Amino acid sequence: MQLELGITFSEKSHLRIDDFLTVGSRIFFQTHFIPLIKMRGFAQEIYLSFKSANGSHIPVLLNVKRQNNMHLEEMHCGGMIISNRNRFEKELLLAKNAAEEAVSKNVQLLKIRSELELHQRELEMQLGKLSALHRQHQKILKVIAHDLQEPLRKSVFFADLIKSQNPELPDNVNDKLDRIILFNKHMRQMVISLQRIEELENKTPNFQDVDLESLIEKAVTISEVKRSNSDINIELSSQFFQGDAELLKNMFVELFLNSVRFINPENAILLIQISSVTVQRNVYVESAERYLYEDFIKITFSDNGIGFNTDSSVVFKIFQRGEQFDRISPGLAYCRRIVELHHGSIIAKSIGGKGAGFTLFIPVKQKLF
Repeated sequence: MQLELGITFSEKSHLRIDDFLTVGSRIFFQTHFIPLIKMRGFAQEIYLSFKSANGSHIPVLLNVKRQNNMHLEEMHCGGMIISNRNRFEKELLLAKNAAEEAVSKNVQLLKIRSELELHQRELEMQLGKLSALHRQHQKILKVIAHDLQEPLRKSVFFADLIKSQNPELPDNVNDKLDRIILFNKHMRQMVISLQRIEELENKTPNFQDVDLESLIEKAVTISEVKRSNSDINIELSSQFFQGDAELLKNMFVELFLNSVRFINPENAILLIQISSVTVQRNVYVESAERYLYEDFIKITFSDNGIGFNTDSSVVFKIFQRGEQFDRISPGLAYCRRIVELHHGSIIAKSIGGKGAGFTLFIPVKQKLF
């Protein structure tokens, strides 16, 4: 105390203890402290503020006990300077608040975690249902693609056999047999397309540099489109890009077969026009307000067939119902899937009786996504 106050009792021995107190503590000392000592004989943890020699205040926590010694009344004081008490209390309070906040946040985290687990379970259930539907879809496609081919082949075989063994059949019978053969060939082609769609489910494209003109020439040969009294006009401003040559060739085969299947009987010649050009296109088609432009090859394929009046999105579905169901081939769904495997898009546009048009956008350079 002497060191903290900066004075000694030998210098100021005539002073009383309340002379060292601040004004507020002096009032408390006289009105509360002294009466308490006289009444009880002791006091514990009494807070008083002392004045030092330099004028600063020193807070002290006192314990006092009164004793009588040879007719003299003495007061024995024990004090502890608590100048850091407020700081300690503030630190304790801050630590308490931080602990309470951490507990609160932990409760919130536990709640969020519980909600996430619930959503995860719901998602798992939905994925399970989706997986089951996908397996069922694959089984249906396999049944259609594999089990129907043999009956269709036999139908064509027996129809041809009847015609060859009975050359004197009436014209109306021959006409019906020819229609049976034609319908079965179309159905078989649809089955083959479904089989190809099913095979694409687990297909990983083999990307390499491809030549668009070469792909088209091979597709023309395979599809035998030139047998349909057709004229194919090809104008390619862009020719080279990256893709799976086999898949792209099959895609063009399907497009040619689609044009042949839907020839407009009012036209003397099936006219097919194919063009290409390089364009800049935003790769973030599905994301709003995100832009990254890269080079795409834009391929336009059009014919002068019967076209379609239905919604353009319907033509790319494997199964659909409507007045023009017989005008829609699953081969177009196959084409769309191939374009998607190339990270591109395909758009159909047509007016009934005016032909069909397809616009394809495929990245010039393929990247790993």
